[in-house]
Amino acid sequence: MLDGLKRVAGRIAGRAGRLHGVSAQDRMLIARIRAENLTYLSEKKLASLLTTARAIEAAGLPGTFMEAGCALGGSAILLASVKSDERPLEVYDVFGMIPAPTQDDTPDVHERYQIILRGESAGIGDDLYYGYQRDLYETVQRNFANFGIRLAQQSVSLVKGLVQDTLQPSDPIALAHIDVDWYEPVMTCLERIFPQLVVGGSIILDDYHDWGGCRKATDEFLRGVMGSFTLDDRAGSLKVTKVDHRH
Repeated sequence: MLDGLKRVAGRIAGRAGRLHGVSAQDRMLIARIRAENLTYLSEKKLASLLTTARAIEAAGLPGTFMEAGCALGGSAILLASVKSDERPLEVYDVFGMIPAPTQDDTPDVHERYQIILRGESAGIGDDLYYGYQRDLYETVQRNFANFGIRLAQQSVSLVKGLVQDTLQPSDPIALAHIDVDWYEPVMTCLERIFPQLVVGGSIILDDYHDWGGCRKATDEFLRGVMGSFTLDDRAGSLKVTKVDHRH
């Protein structure tokens, strides 16, 4: 047991030392999330999400934090850890097997989905793929608790179901992390979140460079709102930051 903990601590220390422009405490948080196999996101993607959240908090921008597609909860735990307790964080997921793609998705997406359906998808590290877990909702709750996150007290809500059914924002949004992979849920998120996004707020699309369905939906949506955003993909994800297009 002790040797195992030392190995985990060693991995965390090694990973924490590779990030630049991030505080030591935040590097340790990112490293622990990855060491515990709670996210597929790279260090750079997690650092981008964290620094964006930190900047929004520092600027005092109003609005909810959101995540669509949380898998095992790693990136949502990161957001919950850095936001103020008063700012709501809404986490949307089916908390189970990923829904099927549609005809709007690209061949790579359909190939990936077939691998998942056949039970051949690998998990993070040597773990079971999260979509094959029996009660993912309980697992995610437990993961939050293990990081000292008290959901109700820290204004974190887990919303179970398809985003097409559950995501109906009416309040201002400061930050949204979209990690739902396929065309239809990504388009749904963009269409419903972007109008509520405050100026200076950001949407981060985790899968823009990874899955054709996400990229296709994003490109189609952004063509319709040209002039109202800036883009940054240096972390490997795509960050869309809203600007005041009247100036």
